[in-house]
Amino acid sequence: MKNLILFFGFLLLLTSCGGDDDICLSADSTPRLKLKFKSAANISSNQLIEVDTLYVDVDYGKANLTNIITAQANVDSIFVPMRVDDVQYTDIYFRIRKDGPRSKMRVNYTTKPIYVSPACGYKVNYENLNAELLESNPVQNVESNHTSLTDESRINFYLRL
Repeated sequence: MKNLILFFGFLLLLTSCGGDDDICLSADSTPRLKLKFKSAANISSNQLIEVDTLYVDVDYGKANLTNIITAQANVDSIFVPMRVDDVQYTDIYFRIRKDGPRSKMRVNYTTKPIYVSPACGYKVNYENLNAELLESNPVQNVESNHTSLTDESRINFYLRL
């Protein structure tokens, strides 16, 4: 009987221990695109600005656009989640008024899936980032800053408003 209790105690101890792979930290997830804003009034200036009101929608291939920012005030930078499917671009839409004109920016890239852990699965890094402005009001211009997206520490594009 004593051996049976020791055996079940050992079995309980063995199965109750979890490994480090049970937890997925945010640093191990797919990074988001980082955007900042500059003034379109003075193109020679590199001064960063805050946008008084911003609306951002993203096309993830569904029937409707996904709204990721609604009427956010005094915005100096934003993070935009990119598509993680096999499509090699993400369309992002910007407005500065609720019913105002909408700019459309297409970000082209190549994806590189990376296995992280059993808890996190795969994350996607983006390389060869390239943005083109398909509709230019209110965003007037897009400036490339960093062409790979492996973490969220670097600014990828500046938008001139």
